[in-house]
Amino acid sequence: MVKRASLIALLLVATGAGATDFDELPRCSTGKVKALKFFHVGQASLFRPDCAAADKLAPPLRLAFGYNREVPGDAFAKAAREMIERNLSEQRFQALQQRLDAFNRHYRTTNDGDRYTLDYDRDQSLVLRLNGEVLAREQGRDFADAYLSIWFGEDPYSDNLKDALLSGGA
Repeated sequence: MVKRASLIALLLVATGAGATDFDELPRCSTGKVKALKFFHVGQASLFRPDCAAADKLAPPLRLAFGYNREVPGDAFAKAAREMIERNLSEQRFQALQQRLDAFNRHYRTTNDGDRYTLDYDRDQSLVLRLNGEVLAREQGRDFADAYLSIWFGEDPYSDNLKDALLSGGA
């Protein structure tokens, strides 16, 4: 009986059972994404299993961005690097820089209707998708915390967007 239970547990882990179904998470909040503080380029939404949870950034969560215009892929990569660097100590940024640059190389240009998602799961994995296609994956809470600082750090991309996403307002 113990062998059978162990085999079932192994099969569940191997098939990904128990992993978060991010498409089933409820949307907790939404905010406008603006470039240069006034060009509306899309909207961001935060999805969590429990919108009332005290720690709004604990995994699992999905941060989704829908775009209504073209945004160059290199602009995403450059902005991500700059935002992370300004939210981390120099030492912490240097420790993560290679991983951040490797992750950021996967951004692509968006067009009207495209959707980026950033999924942070309980296993501490952070996955970047464009229209459902996996572009990049990185492991570790240190990395995920650094990456989420773009929108939720002390000096975020947009204070208004941060407030909208964390307030729970839609």
